[in-house]
Amino acid sequence: MMLSVSVIIPHYDQQDLLRKCLDGLLLQSYIGPQQVIVADNNTPGGIEEIVNRYPGVTFLQVEERGAACARNAALQVATGEVIAFTDSDCMPDRNWLAVGIEALAIDDTDIVGGAVQVTADDEKSLTSVEAFEKVFGFRQRQYVEQKNFSVTANIITRRDVVRETGCFTNGLSEDVDWCHRALVLGFRLSFYGKCIVSHPARRDWAALTQKWSRLIAERWRGHQNRYDRRLSGMMIWCLMALGTALSAVPHIVFVAISPALADKRDKLAALKILFRIRTWRCVRMLQMVLNDEDDIGEHNRGIGAKNDSAMQEV
Repeated sequence: MMLSVSVIIPHYDQQDLLRKCLDGLLLQSYIGPQQVIVADNNTPGGIEEIVNRYPGVTFLQVEERGAACARNAALQVATGEVIAFTDSDCMPDRNWLAVGIEALAIDDTDIVGGAVQVTADDEKSLTSVEAFEKVFGFRQRQYVEQKNFSVTANIITRRDVVRETGCFTNGLSEDVDWCHRALVLGFRLSFYGKCIVSHPARRDWAALTQKWSRLIAERWRGHQNRYDRRLSGMMIWCLMALGTALSAVPHIVFVAISPALADKRDKLAALKILFRIRTWRCVRMLQMVLNDEDDIGEHNRGIGAKNDSAMQEV
């Protein structure tokens, strides 16, 4: 008997990419019952055209800002025995669900963290940021096997795992937080390279710094929660900032030998962005301490996780 699956997609103002994502889900090779849920976070102008175009998809309007809030709302209406998470800017491989669900059984695991392949509009003419992203965009194997989390762009798990782990926490690095809570409960996370979604590389410096601004703010809030603004915590954060800048040096070799880039000019371009973004991240992290910042951005602001008791319906 084929397991039923619910695919959860948070969305905000990425209509063209969302259409591609939904088209990819319509072509899945998996033949079991499928429920696709798009939780829209108040996209300006709405998404009525997309709603009309995909009558078989469940669309939710989520007032609270943040991808975590959108995912939590979708979980309340998810009916699948398997829950699959991806993002609206991702394109699932045709066998994404079939391979991921198979991996849950074959590998005797509870959470599958699949591969995320970074793509570019013109693979033969990459921007400097695209070249950098091709190497560093989504290092899923490292995330899963060394840092014990999977990005929510590609997670496939069972319903009972989600029920016991609870909601996503808005305002933090939600994928890290959720996976770590699941592992504390004894669930097992595994990387599965054949379970693939693709994600477009960021093209320019503004898009790259916007991403890292959000991530640094989320990590800062988590760090504050852990150390409660103690001096020791601030010192650790400052050391982490300096370590971020210095970490560019050993990664020179990583870029040089990366199979993601064949052209030497692309490798040099990636190295330039590597040193620039690591320095920028260091400065931004130190600014968080100096300014005592606690702003995670308008779109990512939220009231935190829903009450975990709500997850009993999942």
